[in-house]
Amino acid sequence: MKPSFLGTFGLVFAAIAALFAVDMFLAKVERSETAAQAARLYKKGEQLAAAGRYNEAVTSLRDALAISRDNATWQLALGNALLSAGKLDDAESLLRDLLQRDATNGEGNLLMARALARQQRIAVAESYYHMAIYGRWPRDADANRIRARFELIDLLVKVDAKQQLLAELLPLQDEPLTDPATRARIARLFLLAGSPARAADLFRQILHHQRQDADAYAGLGEAEFARGNYRTAESILVVALRLKPGDAQVRKDLELCDEVVGLDPTPRGLTPAARFARSRKLVQALLEDAGKCNLPATVRAGATTDANLAAADKLWQARKASCPGTPPDPAVVIVMDKIAE
Repeated sequence: MKPSFLGTFGLVFAAIAALFAVDMFLAKVERSETAAQAARLYKKGEQLAAAGRYNEAVTSLRDALAISRDNATWQLALGNALLSAGKLDDAESLLRDLLQRDATNGEGNLLMARALARQQRIAVAESYYHMAIYGRWPRDADANRIRARFELIDLLVKVDAKQQLLAELLPLQDEPLTDPATRARIARLFLLAGSPARAADLFRQILHHQRQDADAYAGLGEAEFARGNYRTAESILVVALRLKPGDAQVRKDLELCDEVVGLDPTPRGLTPAARFARSRKLVQALLEDAGKCNLPATVRAGATTDANLAAADKLWQARKASCPGTPPDPAVVIVMDKIAE
């Protein structure tokens, strides 16, 4: 009886083992089929997003994530699709969950910054942009960090945050950006940020390698003009216009520069006669400008430079007090602001 019992037990054990093996095999097949289904849904979602069918992409990517919940790559794809579909609250919720598990995820922080920026939550968006810039990027880290910084810069330009803009531009000076178009873009951004000296340096670097670059000459002329170097700006803009004679903006900038140079009595090195002539011309320009808003001509040009400067100041103060809604001559504004410094 004992051998028979052992034999029966062995058969039962073998049958159980066989059933377990079959069950494991079927479970593996099911997992494989489920994973394949999730991958198909993800691929379909990516294709739909690429075709601009974002709502359908969201549905497909959500179905994929319902099968494989912890796939960070798929979560990022869904977050991107949600943003493109305008589902900002859903995108923020998804990305917040992802970043709770992986706070240094560069792409996740960048997508969160975009979601917040589109909701006009600028200060919070700025912090997420910084986390994206200094976060972890598995591939093309340097390029992605620069891209994130430029996105933040574009946002700061849009909201006219000049102080923060300058702070974001300064690190780009240390980047090995050899592309002239990118350097020109940074130079113009320095102009917007109120740092014309840095802009001028960058434009000169471009011209060192590309001596016939009309746009770089135009930018350098603008930078020198913003620094108050009107005569230098004038000569540079002349070169820009010679290289690009059809550029209406350069022509307009040169005309303004010429007008400022002709009105400004303050530069060092002017002869007394030239200073007097310019001061007299400035008074005449202010009288003409006052006539645009029907101000009575209470003063006239004087016999000395000092008398003319006093008359100009009186006209300018009257104009500011009585004609706030009428834009003054830009050249007059520049010269009067310079005299007031």
